[in-house]
Amino acid sequence: MTLDLKIKNLAILALMAVILTMGYLVLRTIFNSAAPDITFELYAAILGFTLTALVTFLLLNKQTDAELRKEESILFLNLKMSVYQELLRQLQDVITKKRISKEDIIELRLLNQRISFVASAEVLEAFNAFVKFFAHQTSRDSLDETIIDSLLDEMSKLAVYIRRDLFQIDKKELNVEELQRLILSSNDLLDS
Repeated sequence: MTLDLKIKNLAILALMAVILTMGYLVLRTIFNSAAPDITFELYAAILGFTLTALVTFLLLNKQTDAELRKEESILFLNLKMSVYQELLRQLQDVITKKRISKEDIIELRLLNQRISFVASAEVLEAFNAFVKFFAHQTSRDSLDETIIDSLLDEMSKLAVYIRRDLFQIDKKELNVEELQRLILSSNDLLDS
């Protein structure tokens, strides 16, 4: 919650306290005087209306703030998903070519810049591990099956961290080691 919103809510709460205090004093004065009953009823209705309007305003204000934060979270999650999907697609393109060119290295550097906007520290570390392994393999002109398998294993580890980042509020989440074991074992099955 921003400081402006807190100050605004405090001002409204102070206004409500003043209205309640004034209402009590006026009601007490009306009860002690010989004013007709209609005066008391009108004043009580006005006081009730005013307090109801203020409470409704406060509740709607908080609901609007919560909805805006929710919408912002959804948009950010969609952005993350699109960046991660693009990342995995481009990594797939680089690996399936079986040849590493200077353009591939530049592409990976640009990918690093893109994911740095949305990725968690874990994803960036996993991507750096992938890039480090990938860079180690660039000394060769072409990639053999063993290197491709190793690159795919590194890519699978990266996918684990991407999943954790996207579903960070998921309480049923497996731990990282278990996810890595599962994904790597599926890669081994595909190799058979």
